[in-house]
Amino acid sequence: MVLVTGAGRGMGREHALLLARRGARVVVSDRGVDLFGKGADEGPAQETVEAIRTEGGEALVCVEDLADPEGAARAVQATITAYGRLDALAHNAGFTLGAAPFEEEALDRLERQLAINTRAAFVLAREAWPLMLAQGYGRIVLAASTALYGLPGSAPYSTAKASYIGLARSLAAEGAGQGIKVNLVSPAGATRMAHNMAESELKSWFLANVQVDQVSPLVALLCHEACPVNGELFVAGAGRIARTVIGETVGIVDPGMTVEDVLARMPEILDQPVIAYPRTTGEALTHFMQVMGFMPTAPITSVGGRSDREA
Repeated sequence: MVLVTGAGRGMGREHALLLARRGARVVVSDRGVDLFGKGADEGPAQETVEAIRTEGGEALVCVEDLADPEGAARAVQATITAYGRLDALAHNAGFTLGAAPFEEEALDRLERQLAINTRAAFVLAREAWPLMLAQGYGRIVLAASTALYGLPGSAPYSTAKASYIGLARSLAAEGAGQGIKVNLVSPAGATRMAHNMAESELKSWFLANVQVDQVSPLVALLCHEACPVNGELFVAGAGRIARTVIGETVGIVDPGMTVEDVLARMPEILDQPVIAYPRTTGEALTHFMQVMGFMPTAPITSVGGRSDREA
């Protein structure tokens, strides 16, 4: 049983279709809003459900407003009421508000992005969590964006998407050992947002080559019982899947350093290779204590492959 948000169109629809083809019963959650989060239309969600049923699958429509905490909670509860369990949650829903220079940004734009991204993901996961704990099993996949690296002109969107890192890593650590795995995907695809790109050679290439269904195999695996990873961040699009890493260097240590010392040694700080890839605050603290000589040096995570905490 899988709840897929934003599944009425584009990438979310492809996730729902593939999961259904692989035997999942799917709740298709989508209000049918426009690119800017306005309006409401049950049609897209119903069309996805009908497509799944036409192929012999089982699916239900959900048109709750996920930006409303009560609506997000009802979406999970409706899934549980219909099927008695929730095996996986794929939170794909989102919208853009268009670009704006930061000096013209408004708090309302940030609040709207946090509502459909951070808050909705938090509430959906919180509602699903007790059931997943009771089952001893669960999968959560959050759809971020490479905007988490920083996207000039879209600070609210970047801020909301970057917040997923802390949420996904926190839940992954808390669910480890409980049968729950949480991962993050920054997808690329020719969605409605991509069609709004300025006309260019890049846009033409992107629309022709970066298809929305090419991310779905990764999402389906992360939703499946065979999912081999926990707390990972991925970039996916056009048939490419890559791992996103957050690392730390050994840094410099000088308890008596001055402002001038920091300035003089900044090239050294910036030029060092990454030696640790902490996945939690505890692992970051371990790295700090190792560098400072308070505890023996040992690998925190496996740099080239899976974490030693993924079992």
